[in-house]
Amino acid sequence: MNIILVSSRLAKAVSLGPKQVALALTLAAMLIGGACFALGALLASSRSVTQLTRFVPNPRQAEIDALAVKLGELQAKLVRLDGLAKQVGQKSGVDVKPFLSGEAAPRGGAAQEGAYLSADDLLRQLTGTETLLSAYHDQLSLAEAVLMLPDTKNLPALPPVSLSLGQSSGFGARIDPLSGKQTFHEGIDFVGDVGTPVKASGRGVVTFAGYHVEYGNMVDLDHGNGLTSRYAHNAKLMVRKGGMVEAGQVIAQLGNSGRSTGAHLHYEIRYKNVPQNPLRFMATEVAAGKIPALRP
Repeated sequence: MNIILVSSRLAKAVSLGPKQVALALTLAAMLIGGACFALGALLASSRSVTQLTRFVPNPRQAEIDALAVKLGELQAKLVRLDGLAKQVGQKSGVDVKPFLSGEAAPRGGAAQEGAYLSADDLLRQLTGTETLLSAYHDQLSLAEAVLMLPDTKNLPALPPVSLSLGQSSGFGARIDPLSGKQTFHEGIDFVGDVGTPVKASGRGVVTFAGYHVEYGNMVDLDHGNGLTSRYAHNAKLMVRKGGMVEAGQVIAQLGNSGRSTGAHLHYEIRYKNVPQNPLRFMATEVAAGKIPALRP
């Protein structure tokens, strides 16, 4: 199945292949649904601010005013999130109505005794909700970017090496193997023998092919719409800056260059320079049975 979208931003029609649509659907459904949690926290905060306005003595009015301002900022962000969710929903076919701020979810239950939150607790709650809303906005933008890629082959969904190699480090928090400190790992590490072929996960333009003090021999690819991929610690590079590569093309040989404890490939995907979990992009290949499932 192919879907044709007309992009006012790109001023041209864009053809979406099954893999591209499937990934966008996965992202959109998961992330739009996740926004419910942020919305619930925001609505709870709104009610608590109203309660404080009624019951907190006047000497703390300045704090209440500050909370009201913060609440107004979050409500404005929620309106923008609603708009983006509608756009992504229309393009991907996901029904977003139940997740929009104007659609109050049914709720109920027995009344429980409880204390009102303090102004400080509410401020922390509102700040946390603001962070959640910003994160969901960024991820919805990513889903939109995937939908608007010029070609499904640009989507970096293929594994860069044979998955029989296995992983030594996943995406997210970990203990750095060299410093011993907890850090955020911005990609996935695949263990393998020196010389193992490293392949482009999607069609793209080579924006960097050279030596990096941390990443060693490294290749960066630009797939379009802010999506990039990185292949680091290689023994040998097979491409040059400025060249066009196809999905599945060998671009390097796995190695142990740069800041590394042994032969492996460090693989990243970024959206607008923000690290993304590569497993999300491999999800459609897993679902199609083309590659085995990977652990998170």
